[in-house]
Amino acid sequence: MEKLFNNRFIDGISKIADVILISFYFLACALPLVTIGASSTALYYATHKCIYKGRGYTTEFFHSFKDNFKQSTLSWLIFILLYAILGGDIYITRNYLSPDSPFAAASIFFMVLLVFTVLWAIYHFAYIARFENGFKESFKVSAVFMIANIGWTLVMLVLLIAIYYLCYRFLFLILFAPGIISCTLHPILEKVFRKYMSEEDIAKEDEL
Repeated sequence: MEKLFNNRFIDGISKIADVILISFYFLACALPLVTIGASSTALYYATHKCIYKGRGYTTEFFHSFKDNFKQSTLSWLIFILLYAILGGDIYITRNYLSPDSPFAAASIFFMVLLVFTVLWAIYHFAYIARFENGFKESFKVSAVFMIANIGWTLVMLVLLIAIYYLCYRFLFLILFAPGIISCTLHPILEKVFRKYMSEEDIAKEDEL
């Protein structure tokens, strides 16, 4: 019993160390900002393969970063454009419209769209990390996953708010936030992904 406890304790410490490492990998690779997309894809890939499946090392992060760099970076540029458009809409409706204007409440609508675009990006980069598909198809499929599983999407939103609050209260957690977010959302994303995987693919993954 004591040996089992020690093994679990050591395994737990190892997992925590892995979360810290992939968080630092993400922060270092995302520094140019334009590489946030590729870093997000690599973060989820390393979380899935290394932390949850126990296969390979945290350096698998860089393998995914390299392999998915082009698609993830182009995707990130599109999301940046969407964020800029929605952010501009929010700014204009909040600062340049009269409170009496029938369009004054539009800022709330644009804020909701912005939140769901962030959630869409999470689905999208996780999808790229897990599956091979075309550039346009990846956008379409990840959007469908988000909408078709709106319940889980809202749970993800609540978890993100909770993590944000914890980071606000305990600032040192910001350094580990990427890994914490990825590990927290992973079970939900995998539950969604497995709904659309064939039985053969699921059996193959479980076998590995």
